[in-house]
Amino acid sequence: MNLTISNESTEEVYGPLEVSDDMTLPDLVALIELECGFDQSRHDLYHSVTLLNPNDTKPLAAIGMSDNDLLLIRNKVTDSAAGAAAINSDSMSDDAFVEQFRQELLRNQPLRQQLSFQIPEMDRMIEDQQLFRERLGPLILQRRYGFGVDSGPQNPFGIPQEEYTRLMNDPDDPSNQHRIAELINQQEIDEQMRNALEYTPEMFTTVHMLFIHLEINGHPVKAFVDTGAQATIMSTKLAERTGLARLIDKRFVGEARGVGTGKIIGRIHQAQIRIETQFIPCSFTVLDTEVELLLGLDMLKRHQALIDLGKDSLNIAGVETRFLGESEIPKTFTAQAPEAHQQKAEQGSGQPLGAVPGGLPSTETAPRPSAAKANRPQPHSESNIKQLTDLGFSRTEAINALNQTNGDAELAASLLFG
Repeated sequence: MNLTISNESTEEVYGPLEVSDDMTLPDLVALIELECGFDQSRHDLYHSVTLLNPNDTKPLAAIGMSDNDLLLIRNKVTDSAAGAAAINSDSMSDDAFVEQFRQELLRNQPLRQQLSFQIPEMDRMIEDQQLFRERLGPLILQRRYGFGVDSGPQNPFGIPQEEYTRLMNDPDDPSNQHRIAELINQQEIDEQMRNALEYTPEMFTTVHMLFIHLEINGHPVKAFVDTGAQATIMSTKLAERTGLARLIDKRFVGEARGVGTGKIIGRIHQAQIRIETQFIPCSFTVLDTEVELLLGLDMLKRHQALIDLGKDSLNIAGVETRFLGESEIPKTFTAQAPEAHQQKAEQGSGQPLGAVPGGLPSTETAPRPSAAKANRPQPHSESNIKQLTDLGFSRTEAINALNQTNGDAELAASLLFG
């Protein structure tokens, strides 16, 4: 096994030292006296938060050490203080024991740095007591109870021995059966978490969203690529900054509904954007939102875009552009911002995204009709028909377009304009 030694008095970290599982603690002490400046007269040796006895002749594996563990060299404390600490550690509750471990990490910078390399987001968890207890508490308690350490009880669940005895004395009791089932489930959860921490630690990190660089009228823009949004969105601030505000068709005002609601100012039917060396025509729904530009499915499908996560790039309209790194993503962007992600909820619920021309808000879509009914002419409100005829189309054209779009006036208008 490999062990790392941190000397708190000198703030130096040694290792990893390669030792055998059957090495005894006195042999290990002799090794670290030579390699790590350990002095039995002045120092104590700790494994996790457990004070080790240098005269213990058990093999390291029997003491509870395993590969990649960390040992801490600390200055000795008085016998009375050490005894009090041991008594308190034995008698304290599980939550108090986990909190003591967290406080130790806050004080011990070398130990904290070592664990930060092994466990993603360790620094954030140390600062958050509740998060630390939820994510690392089960592992710490298994260390306390489950490795044959003399100070803790030994049972398959790593729970206090008194509770384990009570459960096993009457396993047929319904309440005991329920508790045993909980403990078995928790064992499986903890095992999955250990495997995840070891084999897929990236699952515990935050995944940043996909952004690309592009230009609109010579203005650089960081655009959010969102395959869960139906329409391409531009903010009113960006429209003003790029000189496109004068092209907003305010007949398409309305309200976007989803996680929240957002006011739709109108629509820009066509404008050029530049991605790398390629100029691409694009239409935008203009919203009051903090996200400057959101490329939705309409734009991605129209130009046959390909998201290549292996290369971390977007292929669109014959050009390839890389996705921005996490440090380049706009600081104001958050994945939970309802204004930026209203469209996603609407896609899942079957609601059409966008505005209804003439200022009417979009309404919830009724359940999808059967195939037999889908081909029948559907009644449409006179206001929706009038909105389309006001755009210069005949009544027959308006009704046919509404039939094809299930009564969605905005989609009908887009179909007629197309």
